[in-house]
Amino acid sequence: MNILLLEAFEVDARLPRKDRRWSHVKKILKKQPGDRLAAGLADGPLGEAVIRELDSTGIVLGFEPLGDAPPLAPIRLILGFPRPIQAARILRDLTTLGVSEILLTGTDLGEPSYAQSRFFRDGDFRGHLMEGAEQAGNPRLPRVSIHRDLERCLETLAEKGMGPGQGERILLHPYGDPEPMGGARFRSPITLAVGSERGWSEPELAAFLHAGFSVKGLGGRILKTETAALASCVLALAGLGLI
Repeated sequence: MNILLLEAFEVDARLPRKDRRWSHVKKILKKQPGDRLAAGLADGPLGEAVIRELDSTGIVLGFEPLGDAPPLAPIRLILGFPRPIQAARILRDLTTLGVSEILLTGTDLGEPSYAQSRFFRDGDFRGHLMEGAEQAGNPRLPRVSIHRDLERCLETLAEKGMGPGQGERILLHPYGDPEPMGGARFRSPITLAVGSERGWSEPELAAFLHAGFSVKGLGGRILKTETAALASCVLALAGLGLI
């Protein structure tokens, strides 16, 4: 936790002892009432949290803004539904990397039960995104949306004016000797697409090509969805000159 992240409604409100921020401030940082620490408002400015009250039952934190947070990277990721047990970790880590948008989608070859899991059905991702933002030291959070299938996902992009010709579009696919993604320079913004466990079906590959995606690979090994998602985003950041 490199900054303390607060929702706007939590400022000057009492957070109970069970809140992980109480434990972090009292037990790890060993702060006292009146102390200050680096903080941010979720999707808002950077600043300092002021400890108004701190005891064995809870904590009250004020917030003083100091400036705007740096913007997120112009990277959008289409991601086939991963295993729900992995999804929270993936969303957290993509937030830490600074991805600006994540579109979760059902796929032809994906496990149908994943879409019915409580994690995707309820769409309660904010806590995981906030953990990633705390690690990054930047309170900005990516937009996350859920789509029943790839057709609707690509339609959503088109409806937002994000059709072919809008920056770089890269489909990650390990088969057929694709051109390596590493070492390339990219136009902004970048839209990446990483499939679920079994990859993309032939009709989905055709839909991506029709939508202006080029096919690239991440080497000769078959990677897990979470590894491919993070690796492709790191290479995209490098290709934009951001790391």
